[in-house]
Amino acid sequence: MKKILSDLIAEQSIADAFVDALSEREWNETIRSDLRVYDIEGIWKIRDVVSHIAIFDKAAAELSLGRAGEIRDVTGGRMDEHLRYLPYMDLDRAGLLDLWRETRTQLDGALYACEPKQRIPWAPGLPMSARSLATARLMELWAHWVDIYDHFGVEIKPTPRLAHILFLSWQSRPNAYRINGVQLPDTPVYMELRLPGGELWTRGEPGVEDYIRGEALDWALVATKRRNWMDTELEVVGAEARRYAGFAQTFAGPADLSPLPKRIR
Repeated sequence: MKKILSDLIAEQSIADAFVDALSEREWNETIRSDLRVYDIEGIWKIRDVVSHIAIFDKAAAELSLGRAGEIRDVTGGRMDEHLRYLPYMDLDRAGLLDLWRETRTQLDGALYACEPKQRIPWAPGLPMSARSLATARLMELWAHWVDIYDHFGVEIKPTPRLAHILFLSWQSRPNAYRINGVQLPDTPVYMELRLPGGELWTRGEPGVEDYIRGEALDWALVATKRRNWMDTELEVVGAEARRYAGFAQTFAGPADLSPLPKRIR
């Protein structure tokens, strides 16, 4: 638990430093990307990304502390159709950053006080362990900052913290099939992904016909719906591996769409 929380705090600090350095004009730019999640393209500003993370960090903190039974108890139905929290939309840049810093500190403290396997309500019918919730908050923060980096043309640098997102992608595989209306088949799939230090992160048994191999960063981008696997250097072999690469989704909710591929293979 200490490891995931340490990595979550590191990710929060890096994300904060990047947006804190943006000008007022950049802060209010509308995101340009191929992203299809939440219909963000042409709708969300950079500030909306920060406010989205802030309200869900607040919800996660309240749920972890037992002060709410579901996310709606915190948001109160005040989200618009693009999952922007309306009460935060009038905050200025400094006010929103201060609020996010406060809510994420609350979250980190609340999770630190939890037992790793303590069940916390999150998506309807899908309670999570405290450890998994911490992993999910890291994943969502990282994914949304990919949107910001893509908008500004900033290179996304891999870190060992990607291992948490890889873990979540594998754990969420049954749910990814379920939300796409497909029964998880018995066909074995092997994953072999290289972390930035050269370590291999693996799941499944090597030697099977269906496998996914490549860089951890590429798969993290695919599993968070930030890239289509065809636009990466991943080696995806076998019909089931290809289907999994299309279904993979680390976040809760209904099935979402991958970006349209720029090349077909």
